Amino acid sequence: MAMKRNGKSHVSSDSDEKFISFKDVSLGPHEAQLRFRLIHFWEARNPVKKTLIGLEMLLIDEQGTVIQGFIPPGRIKKYLPEMKRGSVYKIINFYGLKNKPVYRVADHFATVSFAWNSEMSVLHEIPISFDEDRFRFHSYEDFEANCDLKGDLYDVIGHMKLVDGQTLIVRPSLDDMKIATTRHIMIHVQSHDGPVLKLYLWDQAATDFCKKFNSCENTPTVLLVTIVNTKRLGGTLALSSMSSTRVFMDYDVQQTRDYFTWLGSNPEIANQVSADVITKRETLTIAHIFFYMTQESAKAAFFECTATIDDVVHGSPWYYIACSECHSKANNGPSSLICTNTKCGKVNTAGVPQYRAKISVYDNSEQAFFVLLGDAGANKSEGADHEMPVPEALISTIGQTHKFCVKVTDHTLSGKSRAITVTPPILDDRK
Repeated sequence: MAMKRNGKSHVSSDSDEKFISFKDVSLGPHEAQLRFRLIHFWEARNPVKKTLIGLEMLLIDEQGTVIQGFIPPGRIKKYLPEMKRGSVYKIINFYGLKNKPVYRVADHFATVSFAWNSEMSVLHEIPISFDEDRFRFHSYEDFEANCDLKGDLYDVIGHMKLVDGQTLIVRPSLDDMKIATTRHIMIHVQSHDGPVLKLYLWDQAATDFCKKFNSCENTPTVLLVTIVNTKRLGGTLALSSMSSTRVFMDYDVQQTRDYFTWLGSNPEIANQVSADVITKRETLTIAHIFFYMTQESAKAAFFECTATIDDVVHGSPWYYIACSECHSKANNGPSSLICTNTKCGKVNTAGVPQYRAKISVYDNSEQAFFVLLGDAGANKSEGADHEMPVPEALISTIGQTHKFCVKVTDHTLSGKSRAITVTPPILDDRK
């Protein structure tokens, strides 16, 4: 009988193997054996440089204890060919690392790290049963408490209220190509009788959701999403998927089946929240809008923002003639107006007067420039190059506070301009 370095004994023989449980895993080197089911594995990459950090895993032992696993990048090729989600393995020789404090996916304080002398093999004949999975469901209050802390990543289960802005009264139509291009989808989900949450699925999670949703014979209602990060946008709690996120629906796992049964026994819950309430635009401060724009996952979006008009920027034309089709600027051609939008390219277009006014605004968090776009509604006989002074009606708004409908565009996200487009009308919320 040999002793491993942390003092626990084990027997190494083909006929009588001894395994320690995850509860016995401590920090430091181990010369013992572990036996576990591989729940899931994924690549961990540096969020800025995108370099590979290693392969992370979620493991469960015969006692139902879950622990995180890690394979350094230089050892991935050795183990990856034999790795299959759901299979049972044994490993001898490993190192107990301290579980990372950020983006934790398991409660255990240690991580099983594959060392230079680790040997892993698949177990085809298993004398005992292993749970297939283990989820960490938490309440809305827990999500609130952990918001923006980058700590524990929990799982969420609930019933869908909106999918990509569409209700489930009629089966939503999801465009695979659109989601593959935009790389995200938003779902409004309600857990039991709690508040409705906005759930953002990105990249592979969005693709997996779309494939599962479209492949279901009946419209799915129950959704389970693992390992989500909690963020707050404009005072609204939102959940965001990670690279390790998995997606389950109605009958995929026991937990979704149990929730589906519960929902069928409580039909009043499904109709408790009106879809009109959860489709309102989020209200953000100017600082929150700028913060959103700096996020790697940011996409074109609409928000509401209450701000005070500080000044109207002079020195640039506020009025122009636009294409009647796409409202892009129209230039004078040899004999007619020509749209400058290459995707439109309309010739002999009818000129439509439009305004483009740049205003300086501020709130309690930040200052910004808003660009107002809309129908000028006057002077329709003027040519495309005609410029007019900023009207007194616009100048008179200086000092007034309004609620604006803000449009974050791809152009804004490119970093070429900090000016933010505001689509008309300005909501009648003068103070």
